[in-house]
Order: sequence, then structure tokens, then C-alpha cells
Amino acid sequence: MTWHNMTQSTLGQTARRVPGTFLDPPLERLLALVHEWRTRRNIERELGHLSNSHLRDVGLTKADVEAACADSLDQSASHALKSAAQNRTGNW
Repeated sequence: MTWHNMTQSTLGQTARRVPGTFLDPPLERLLALVHEWRTRRNIERELGHLSNSHLRDVGLTKADVEAACADSLDQSASHALKSAAQNRTGNW
């Protein structure tokens, strides 16, 4: 993790942890959107190269990954994938 990434992560964690921090609501919103965008980029990078059989092992399909990453940034891609896997397997 680079110093820049640690700084962004620390600011975001502080803003979420401490109510009424030095960050304005629009800045907090921007940080949340950037965090979600980076999460989706990581999901696409990590899960996008897996085969259908590997994805099926964890209860997902390529369509699940694509849909979660294409959804609005207001929605968490991680939560969408978890829900898709839970709905498909039913044992989480």
C-alpha cells in the first residue's frame, strides 16, 4: 500500500468513524463514491478473469459480477455479489 492510498484510507475511515468530522458531507460523499469505484475495479480485476466453474464454486456467475459492477455507485457491488451468492446457494 502506498503512502497516498494509506492517507485516503485513513481519511475515509476517520470520516466514517467520527461523526461531525472536519469533512463536509459533499466531501464525505465523494470519498464514498471513490471508495466504491475502487472496490468495483478490484472486483472486476480479481473475479473478471475467473472461469464460470470457479465462479460457480462460490455461488456466482459472470453475469452476477458484470451486473454488480455496472450498477449505480450508490449501491455496494460487494453486497450485491454477496446477496447473489446467498440467493443461489442459500446456505450462508
